[in-house]
Order: sequence, then structure tokens, then C-alpha cells
Amino acid sequence: MSVNGQPHRRNGSLRGHAEACVAAGLCALPAVRRGEHKRPALASWKLYQNRLPSGDEISGWFAEPAGLDHGHDDGRSMCLVCGSISGNLEMIDFDNWDGGGGEAFDAWRESVEAQKPGLLTRLVVETTPSGGRHVVYRCESSVSGNTKLAQRWIESGGPDPVVVGAKEYVPRRDAASGVWHAAVTMIETRGEGGLFLCAPSDGYELVQGDLAEPPEITAEERDVLLGAAWALDETPRRIVDAPPRPAEVHGYAPQDAVVRPGDEFNERGDVRELLTRHGWRLVKHGENEHWCRPGKSAGTSATLKDRVFYVFSSNAPPFEPQKAYAPFAVYAMLEHGGDFTKAAAALATDGFGSSERSHGVDLSGFTVTPAFTGPDLDGPNRDGPLMPAPVPVGELVAAYPKLREPVIHGLLREGETMNVIASPKTGKSWLTLDLAIAVATGRDWLGRYKTVPGDVLIIDNELHRETSAHRIPGVADARNVAMREISGRIFVDNLRGRLQDIFTLGPYFEAIDPGRYKVIVLDAFYRFMPAGGDENDNGTMANIYNRIDSFADRLGCCFVLIHHSTKGSQSGKSVTDVGAGAGAQSRATDTHLVLRPHEEEGVVVLDAAVRSWPPIEPTCLRWSFPVWNADRSLDPADLKNDRPSRKKTAASRAEKPTDPEQPAWDVERFVEVFISSEPVSLAELREHVKTLDDLAMRRAEDLLSIAETRGLIERRKLPGRGGPVGFVRSGAEAEGDSA
Repeated sequence: MSVNGQPHRRNGSLRGHAEACVAAGLCALPAVRRGEHKRPALASWKLYQNRLPSGDEISGWFAEPAGLDHGHDDGRSMCLVCGSISGNLEMIDFDNWDGGGGEAFDAWRESVEAQKPGLLTRLVVETTPSGGRHVVYRCESSVSGNTKLAQRWIESGGPDPVVVGAKEYVPRRDAASGVWHAAVTMIETRGEGGLFLCAPSDGYELVQGDLAEPPEITAEERDVLLGAAWALDETPRRIVDAPPRPAEVHGYAPQDAVVRPGDEFNERGDVRELLTRHGWRLVKHGENEHWCRPGKSAGTSATLKDRVFYVFSSNAPPFEPQKAYAPFAVYAMLEHGGDFTKAAAALATDGFGSSERSHGVDLSGFTVTPAFTGPDLDGPNRDGPLMPAPVPVGELVAAYPKLREPVIHGLLREGETMNVIASPKTGKSWLTLDLAIAVATGRDWLGRYKTVPGDVLIIDNELHRETSAHRIPGVADARNVAMREISGRIFVDNLRGRLQDIFTLGPYFEAIDPGRYKVIVLDAFYRFMPAGGDENDNGTMANIYNRIDSFADRLGCCFVLIHHSTKGSQSGKSVTDVGAGAGAQSRATDTHLVLRPHEEEGVVVLDAAVRSWPPIEPTCLRWSFPVWNADRSLDPADLKNDRPSRKKTAASRAEKPTDPEQPAWDVERFVEVFISSEPVSLAELREHVKTLDDLAMRRAEDLLSIAETRGLIERRKLPGRGGPVGFVRSGAEAEGDSA
């Protein structure tokens, strides 16, 4: 290889290879490897997703220890950053978890060669320490983030971690079958935002091509590579089809012999003719047919087997990648834009479907609208009436030794729901966009709550698409987040103009694969109320939350619901009383997060009632368009109310100056100042607090409650005063006790 027309000597050293890669426009970084854990040997490497390292940085990172011969491995490693910084570099990783010598790689290679002869010989291939393979190339178009292409389920028999190959996996229970399994990845990519260790790191060996000269392939050729890998996926595929009849959902037999149009099309409809009419081409016959999408000249974009159409391509609208479609779903998507009701009506006119009871078109199975009361449709007894199924506590503890995994530390776990409550136009939607970006990138939210990274789906029924497209980049820019970091991690579905309630959205959520999203946001919650539903009715609200809980549990994700507060001042209300509607809206959710106005303009107080976490401390947030930022200089107890401000005038404050060195009020100081061995009543405490300028009454009551919870104080009857009780320090002797 040459650089600027001059030969470039690598000398077999990491530094030489890193310099060659950077000269070729690839981002090379130093790396460390500890068993299965591999990472850059830098405190932070995010900036190198935007720029290549300098020559001085390469020299410093890969400087060879004195006396070390060229080509001698000193235990250090090198990695390459994928994505746009390296010219749309992408790597397909074939794991050798089963020790089978690359079974998946061999099958993939045969498929690629059959579809695109000669393509494989152009690619860079290296072996890994575990016996796997890396296949490396550049693409003429941008590449997606890291993507799992082919997996295999290993049944585990329970929730205990299992070791497959050299890796440990945490099993999950499939919602449909109830089977515990570990999802083992056989093939995956490293793309935008990802990186991989490579030769000449110890244990990695090039067997074809040159890492400093990766070939550039077309988007069509990339589809062939990824499609051949997707075709090897062995996990059960959830088939997209029309929703079941309401009777089938409850587990009861139909009352008459109705054959729905969609059901009959699934049995005898000509899906091949349908696909061909819409530009799809059959490129490989057999039991598992290969189909090429419209606009593509070669390769496999989907397969058709046992009348199930499985789509691989991410560029085959209206189909989504890695989803399986029944014939009726294919018909509905291609002919009627995904509207199953219209599709059923059209098929009925073509002679599909029958009913012994009526001559009309039976559309009951295409719009599920459960009543507001009744059994949980997706609970453990979904196949019939609820029956007793208690579990011995010993088995319960053994089966669930840990709480669910956190998503937002301190606030929310997998499968839980959270309300975000504030008055209209407060900025709760902006705050939730900030939360979505934090989760998508794994950043701390508001600088306080750690998040676990994952994809986020925002279902918005208030904003136009143009508004969402304008808002999200603005929030990202305010948080110094590049759009490429979230472009493939946050997804938005604007339902304005095609509103759905939480029950008719059942098929929508059923079509989403479990684990696909970490968080799903519903904005605004009141618009997901079913027609005729009353938010002030506990039965209605409880049933709605039950439905959301069933979605969250099946999908293994969190739901964040943006809701409005009650009218009037919020300062005197508890956290759980701030949201509008029946009490169930706060009790049925796992986290009830509220924003209340602070005395200072442009400031709100964030507070929350949490179910599976310790109580949180309220936080003041200051508005700085388009984001809220924590302001720890303000007292969260200074909530705005309808009474005149209790703040003293400048003159009165001058009469009673405060000590600038006085420490902030915490529970220990509160107990020391206010509580002694003599009982003090709540009324006396309040009168004492009124004399202070630096302690608000609400803050004092919170500290009193915390002190009692921690066991620092206890209640005791006031001497000679009958029934009322006061507070004393814990362990103080009661009146009349002996020494």
C-alpha cells in the first residue's frame, strides 16, 4: 500500500497498522481486552465518531516499549470505529459460540455466492480468537447502527443465567409460549456508533484482503450480504395478521360458523400473484422461496415459506424489516395501506368469507373494542375465566430473585409505566423528548438519573410530523447530541388525523416484537381514551392501565404517559393528587412524576411517587428553551400558590439578617434544632418554622416525615394534654421512667 504516492511501512506493529488505517480514512483507536469484554483504551471515545485521530495521538497511543522488536505482540489491541467517520465502514460478525467451526459463516457464504458470484472475494475477512469471522467493507450509502441479524433460542428451563460457549446469558420467558430461553446471537453487524477489535491485535488474523483497504460495495450488494444472514435466523417469528375475534380473545367458541374474508385468503389467496403485481420478483424456487424487492436487480429481500412472507430488507415499504406477514396481512399492506377493515370488505366482494347467520361482511375480528370492565385480556388467565393460581412464596422468591431491570435508575424498570403530569403548556412534552434522547444514547437524564440505552418509540397524537421533525433536533442540539446518534434509535408515529384509542391499538402493539423498544411514549394520554370513556371513573381508568400493563409486560418495555394536571393551585396537593381524573390514574401506575410551578418564574419542581425505588428528593428545573435544566440553588419547597408570596420585603429581611455560613437544612439538622427529649407538638413546630426565613413549611413537614421513617424520632403523647401526640428523639425516656 502507499500513502500520498509513497510506500507505507507497517513493520507488523500496531502503530504501523493504525497509521495505515488512518491514512486510508479509517478511525483507529487503542483497545483493551479482558476476556469477553472489549473496549477502547480511552476514558471517552465519542469524539472520534466525528473526527479521525491525529498523528500525534496515534504515536502516543501505540508507542512501542523500549527494546520491543517490530512485530512482537505486547498485549495491546487496536479497534476500528464503524460508520460515517470511517467512510461508512461496516463489519458482519459471525460468532463461534457453539464451537462448530463457523457453521453460520459457511451457510451464509454459500447463499451470498449463489446470489452474487464474486462478491465475497472482494471483501476483507479475518478470524477472531474464538474461531469466529469478521467480514469488513465500506458501503456507498450510510449504514445503520449495530444490528442482530440471526439468533437461535436455547431453552433454559428457568430464569437462572446459562452459559453458552464462553458467554453468560440471562434467559427471558416468551410471552406467547411461556418458554424460558436464552437468545444466542450467531450473526450481527457493527455499524454507525459501533466498533470492533481487529488484526493485528493478538488472536485476530487476516485471511483475505487488507483492513487498510476495505472495498466499497453498493447498497444492493449490502442487501445481499444482510439478507443472506437474516435468512439464517432461527428464532420464532410472530406473524403479522388481522386481530383475533373478540370471542377468541376471551377463549370462548364462536356462536356461529363464520369464516372471515381474511381467514379464507390466508388459506387459498394467491400471495405470489399479489407480490408480483406490486413489483416483487421470485429469484429462487423451492420450499423456502427467495423474493427480491421492487427497484432491486438482484439478491434476496424476503422469503416465502409455508405461506408466511418474511421480510429482511429495511428498504421494502410498506413492510418492516425482520417481520413475518400472513397472506391477508400482505394483501392489506399492499392493496389497502394496512387497513384490515377495508381489506376484508374488498375480499368479501371477491367472494372470500362466509357466514351461516348473515349475508353481510363479518368485520368483528378486525376492530377489537373491549368493554371498560371485565377480565384482563392479556393476563395469565387470558384463555378463559380467571381461576385461582396461587404460588408458594418459596417458589415465587426462587423464580424472581431480583427486581426487574432498570431503564431509568431511581424512576422506572422494564415493564413498568410512568405518568408525566403537568398543567397544559408547561413543557412536559419537551421534557419527555429530552428523556427519550437520554435513553436512546444512554446518557444521564437531567444530570441525575442514569439510563440504560435502547430504542424509543414516540406515539404522538397531538403534533404534526413537521412539528416533531423540528422539535427533536432542537432538543438534541441543546444536549450536544448529534442527530446520527439518535437517527436510528428514536422512532416517531404521528397519529394526528388517524386517532386510535388504547384498545383499538391492540393489534398495533401485538405487531411489535418483544424487546424491540426500551421505552414507548404516549403523548398525550387523554387522546388515547376510548370514546365514551370518563377519566373520572375509576373502573374506566383501571381497565385502561391494565391494558397498558399487558402491553408493557409482553413487550418488555416501559410506557411513559403524558397527562395533564388538575385545575387550580398544585402547591398544597400531594404528588399522587396532581393528575387529573380518578384516583386510579396515580395508583395504577408504577411511577407518578409531576411538574409543579415554583415561586420563581420559569421554574418548576419535579417530584415523583415511585413504587419499586426509594423516595426521590424533589428537584427544581429551570426552563432554557428547548430543555429543562436542574437548578440546585433553589428550594423545591417554594411552590407557587394562589396566596400572596410569603417572601419578606427587603426591609424586613434587613431586620433579620441570615447567617451566610448557616448549613442547608437536612434531616439531621432539623432533628437537632426542633426535636428534643421533651415532646413537641406539630402546631408548635409550625410556629417555630414561621420564624425562620430559610426553611419552608412544606420542606419542614417533609423532613419530619423522613426523620420518623429513619427512626430518628418517634411519636409520644403530650403530657397532661389528653389525646394529642408530639415528637421526641428516639430513645428519649418517657416522663416517669426510672434512670
